[in-house]
Amino acid sequence: MQDMGNDSIQHLENNAVLILGGGPVGLLLAVALARYGVRSIILERNLSTTKWPKMDLTNSRSMELLRRLGLTEGIRNLGVPATTPYHVYMITGLHNKAPIASWEFPCVEDLRDQYREENDGTSPQEPWQRISQAVFESYLKKHCEQNPLIDCRFGWKAEKITEAADGVSVMATDLSSQTPVTFFAKYVVACDGASSRTRRDLQIPLEGGPIPGYALLVHFKSRDLSKLFKLGRFWHLFIFGKSGLHGAVICQDDKEIFTTHLLLPLDADHESIDSYDAVYRTLGGSGEPFKVAIDEIIVRSAYRHSVAVARSYRSSGGRVFLAGDSAHQNIPTGGYGMNMGIGDAYDIAWKLAAVVQHNGSHVLLESYEQERRPVALQAVQRSRVHHDVHTGMVEFLAAGAHLVEEDSDAGKSLREKIQQHYTIHNGENTDTGVEMDHRHVSSIYPPPSPEDGQPPSWDPSRYAPSTFIGCRAPHVYLKNGDSIFDYYGPHWTLIQFEDETHSQASNTLLQAAQQLDLPLKHVILKEEQHAQQIWKVPLVLVRPDGHVAWRGHEFPTFESALAVINIVGGWKNAPLQETADTVPQVAALLGAGSQVVDQVADYKLDKMGVMQQ
Repeated sequence: MQDMGNDSIQHLENNAVLILGGGPVGLLLAVALARYGVRSIILERNLSTTKWPKMDLTNSRSMELLRRLGLTEGIRNLGVPATTPYHVYMITGLHNKAPIASWEFPCVEDLRDQYREENDGTSPQEPWQRISQAVFESYLKKHCEQNPLIDCRFGWKAEKITEAADGVSVMATDLSSQTPVTFFAKYVVACDGASSRTRRDLQIPLEGGPIPGYALLVHFKSRDLSKLFKLGRFWHLFIFGKSGLHGAVICQDDKEIFTTHLLLPLDADHESIDSYDAVYRTLGGSGEPFKVAIDEIIVRSAYRHSVAVARSYRSSGGRVFLAGDSAHQNIPTGGYGMNMGIGDAYDIAWKLAAVVQHNGSHVLLESYEQERRPVALQAVQRSRVHHDVHTGMVEFLAAGAHLVEEDSDAGKSLREKIQQHYTIHNGENTDTGVEMDHRHVSSIYPPPSPEDGQPPSWDPSRYAPSTFIGCRAPHVYLKNGDSIFDYYGPHWTLIQFEDETHSQASNTLLQAAQQLDLPLKHVILKEEQHAQQIWKVPLVLVRPDGHVAWRGHEFPTFESALAVINIVGGWKNAPLQETADTVPQVAALLGAGSQVVDQVADYKLDKMGVMQQ
């Protein structure tokens, strides 16, 4: 970075990026940019990373991307142990003898074995990982502070963002000295949360709205495990009262840190509820408050759920991009929030790196919104579906809430119906289609060949392995036990399943890539019939994020290869294909009877009130 002396203006180098917000998305974006040799400055108004638990699951797709950045080992070491199963119990309170229903998911270690045994392309490379966002952010910040390409400035508040034809100016204040500084950057990525200053300053509407009610969150430490784990070790407890969902409990670390969410009507006064009482009331459910010994109240806050998606993911001048909560918000059910943000960060990182290093054109940046916004719309809609699974319990309880805990035949029958309900509607943590089956449609994909036919049908609950253009390429283990993903280069990769025909063919794609300075790694896999059967074709061009950019049965002519590389590198626009009909409209995200609202200047539904110790 170039410091312009004492005139309080700092011009970033042309190949550097200014990141507003030092949460998980901003920090990860900086790490991803640094992987490609791109410098960045992070401005974060808080002095430290979050104390709120927020996200508690890093899903499989996120773990795949984090593996490409070399972060998975550190995250797993800090998260819940690989031998801990992920159990979810539905209860009426901890006073009850047993759960009324459950979801029981395997531990990371068992999933690894399962993926290797199946090896049919339907499984991810990496299992999920339970880790509190508070721990996740702290780990990323330390990683950023050790990287010479990242200037991590906490305690800096962005005051005003203005876009011009040649760049973006950001007026900011160093809160430690109250010194105002104006930063000038060619590109800015706003990772500044649901109440994004950037989005408001650039007048980008956020379409959506709140859902009824709000929650009082209490994050605490307790070693009273005989009471808290009386039904067994758990990941989540969903607790029901006489009229429906009463609250939830999350075990953050499988040891001593827990979070309760007490659901309240909008007219309730959360400030009048003591933190300890909030925990007891949540744990008690439909019965009396259930008391446990609490060693420490870490933080508490009140928040209101909303479902919303920004109308645009970039500014009118194309130099500012929204990522994470500044671009989309959802109900926590399904755990899509931070995971969508990780996908945003990786996507815009490799595209910005290609542009500033002249390995691609600005059209790559236009594709960011085209590809990521439909992913958000699908995930936000699905979070509402998962939420409604729990609210649907109202019908069961209305039929006889008093029977749920009885040992009578009627009580047993009701519990069986509830378990059947949750067995059928278990997608909250198993919707691999929503998590992994992202089928990008943008102007940087060549049109599919007529011989490709149609891609497999999309299903939110399953991942359909496919190398159809725009899809995430399937994961498969090779004969030597290696993951095919680990053969990818940092940039573009051409996977070739070699036989006698192709081993003699001229690699026109590599020649075209060299002519246009698009960095391309060529990987030849010999006698990998199983992997080729899953990937379908002998030649697959894979983008830096693992999505298929082109595929074929033989090398094209040099002219055709040049056309392909021109399109995928953004130097030439391809005809934009129609967006898949699986992408919902914003109105569908809110549910019947709700109103879509455009919010720009005063949208702050993520928190109500300030953090309280």
